[in-house]
Amino acid sequence: MPSAAPLISLPAGDIHLWFCFHGDNCNPALTAEYFSLLTPEDRSRHDRFHFARDRHRYLLTRVLVRSVLSRYAPVQAQAWRFATGSFGRPRIEAPLAEEAHGLDFNLSHTDGLIVMAVAREIDLGVDAENLGRKAALEVAGHFFSPSESAALSALQPSLQAERFFELWTLKESYIKARGMGLQIPLDSFSFALDDRGGIEFSLADPGDDSARRWHFRQLQPTRTHLVSVCSAPGLSAPTRIVCREAMPLQWERPLQVRTTRSSGRI
Repeated sequence: MPSAAPLISLPAGDIHLWFCFHGDNCNPALTAEYFSLLTPEDRSRHDRFHFARDRHRYLLTRVLVRSVLSRYAPVQAQAWRFATGSFGRPRIEAPLAEEAHGLDFNLSHTDGLIVMAVAREIDLGVDAENLGRKAALEVAGHFFSPSESAALSALQPSLQAERFFELWTLKESYIKARGMGLQIPLDSFSFALDDRGGIEFSLADPGDDSARRWHFRQLQPTRTHLVSVCSAPGLSAPTRIVCREAMPLQWERPLQVRTTRSSGRI
């Protein structure tokens, strides 16, 4: 992404999704440029990955975060600093540029894809899965709600894998948006998916949250990738999703992504 590119406007209520489709390695010159943006802590974590493909994905993810955030605030990519919340979610710690006020992001990766969601003053979470993976259908009975497990079992076997990933990514996007990880039991909330592309969300005990404040959307950027987005922009702000494809420090371009499901309020 060109360093001289103008800043991107990010209005309230908008969510920008950045898609990075990648292989297992890149050329040595670009790898060296990526490394120049890492902190010593980043480099140490990179070196702890056993497999080369995992090291490459980590490197690509860190550079994507830094370079994308610099499209919204006049901050050099290497200057961003991050802190980790009590449940492991990273957040921007510095610098405190005016344009960085309220800026937040969330990440997910799967085979061949890294996706980064960016917004201002919005609780959001994103999760991605590669539909070519083997679906762990056996975990549904342990981690899904009873209604989700029953609906999954009622489907024809040929449809169960895709439905599993639809439910799994939605559940992951919600707990990431809440910022509490698996402190929220996966069977304490439910999704009902209809044949018209709708998503209904409910909580077993709404004492500490309200199901009505959450918006959900699923997108399919490729035939084999599924992405779920959860957001709570407030009652008055519309949710608009804008998609871009990027290869960090090289190029970016608008991307049209098909929405496959959405909740009624989007």
